[in-house]
Amino acid sequence: MSRTTKLAIAAAVILAALLGLPFLSTSSSVTWAQVVQPILAASTASLEIIVGAEEEGAPIIHDMIRGSRIRRRLSTVDGSVSIIDLEASRILVLSEEEKEAQFMSMEGLPSMPNYLDHLKNLITSLQDSPHFVVEELGEREVQGKVLLGFCARHPKAEATIWADAETGLPVRIEDVQGQLRIICRNMKFDVEMDETLFSMEAPEGYTLKEESTLDLLGATEADFIEGLRLLAEVFGDGTFPEGVAVEDYLKQAPALVEQFKAMNLSDEEEAEYGRKLQNYILFTRFFKGQGEWTYRGQGVTLGAEETPIFWYQPQDSETFRVIYGDLRVEDVAAEDLPQ
Repeated sequence: MSRTTKLAIAAAVILAALLGLPFLSTSSSVTWAQVVQPILAASTASLEIIVGAEEEGAPIIHDMIRGSRIRRRLSTVDGSVSIIDLEASRILVLSEEEKEAQFMSMEGLPSMPNYLDHLKNLITSLQDSPHFVVEELGEREVQGKVLLGFCARHPKAEATIWADAETGLPVRIEDVQGQLRIICRNMKFDVEMDETLFSMEAPEGYTLKEESTLDLLGATEADFIEGLRLLAEVFGDGTFPEGVAVEDYLKQAPALVEQFKAMNLSDEEEAEYGRKLQNYILFTRFFKGQGEWTYRGQGVTLGAEETPIFWYQPQDSETFRVIYGDLRVEDVAAEDLPQ
């Protein structure tokens, strides 16, 4: 696997991880307010994030958070670390093995706090809502520790926090918003962190590659279709992927890396594949349609012209866009959608 490939794929996976950002009876005196206080008061944090289902082999995002900067490692990409500067909308991707560095500039970055600030904003918005409700879920034992659960609900969001029954410190959070589910665990707050770990300067001795630029909100239906074609034709033995959400892409990453190793691509081809994969995942991550999208392409063969694999309703449209197995697209009325 060439050096450029490793950076290009790492950048695509890191982008997906970025894009991709919830207790039995109890006699404890621990309260919701006590549990969320360490989160609301923290200035730094280290934590693990899982996007989607927590299952064996699920990709784990390891974050260190300090101000507007994040130092991130992914369990699915060995030897790569990224420094994300949300304030400058820039990512520094480091390949530690090859001693190479590349900057990625993100245009159109929407309001995207680090996960610590996201938790603070979520808790505050839930508590400030007139619809705010907290359900005490009681106790459960996990790895010899007794945990207390609280589920905070709002019509548009839900967060469940599990805390140590003795100390009241949060140890696990399940955060559900729309089609995105995030699990946060192994949390430590107000941890001392070396400022140099968050430097946006390429380390001494690293070769700096050409900077890339990506418009986060510019992904189109055509970009999504090209990504589907690429994943089926080049990486999927002619079949479409199991899923098209951020968590699905993160699961696919190790296999993509291995497949890239076996392909004799030029630097230009490798960079182009990376760009296409990035734009593909941006379409669902920053979905701009009405309601929710639906994907049913798992196991479908590229070219299956009668099989609908994806549909969604664009903004201000009375009809839906349906993508078929041959990647053609039709406008379909709601009553004619697949069952």
